[in-house]
Amino acid sequence: MRCSSCEPLLDDYLEGSLHPRQMRTIAHHLRRCASCEAFLNELRVVDALLATARPPGSVDSEFTESVVSATRGAAPHRIKRFSPWPTLAAYLVVAWGLFAFAATRTGVLAGWLNAFSSDAWRGLAAIAAALRAIAPASPAIAAALTAVLLLDLFLLFAVLYGYRRLRPMLAVYLARSPRS
Repeated sequence: MRCSSCEPLLDDYLEGSLHPRQMRTIAHHLRRCASCEAFLNELRVVDALLATARPPGSVDSEFTESVVSATRGAAPHRIKRFSPWPTLAAYLVVAWGLFAFAATRTGVLAGWLNAFSSDAWRGLAAIAAALRAIAPASPAIAAALTAVLLLDLFLLFAVLYGYRRLRPMLAVYLARSPRS
C-alpha cells in the first residue's frame, strides 16, 4: 500500500469503520511507514482535543459583559494619520530638479541663449523672449514639460483617490493592530 492511498483512510482507521481486510492492510503499512504512523499520531491528538473541547453555545452568560468591560477599561487606540502631501511635494521637487538638470546638461538652454544673443537675431529677440515666456522654444522640451505636468496631475489624483479608498481600510487595520 502506498502512503497516498493510506493517508485518506487513516481517519476511518482510527474510528474503526473500515472493512477488517483494509484495517489489516493499513496496520501492516503503519508498521513499515514512519510518516504515516506520525500522521496517525497527529490525528489521535486532534481527536483527543476535539473530545475535550466545549460544545458550541456553552459560553458563560457573563461572557459578553466581561468582554465589554475589558474593552471599556482598555486605553483607546490612537489612529496614526498619514498625510500624502510631503511625499507629493518631495516628488515634485525631485522631478523638476531632474528636468532642470537634464535641460542644462543637454545644452538646450545654452543653445537658446546663443541663438538670441547673436547680431542676426537681435531684431527678433523681443518677440522670442515673449514667446519663450508663453511656451518653450523646442517642441521636444514642450512635450517633455507637458508629460511631466500630466504625470504630476495623474499622480496627484492617484494619491488622492488611493488615500480616500484606503483610509477606511487602514483605520480598521490600525484599530485591530496590537497596542504598543
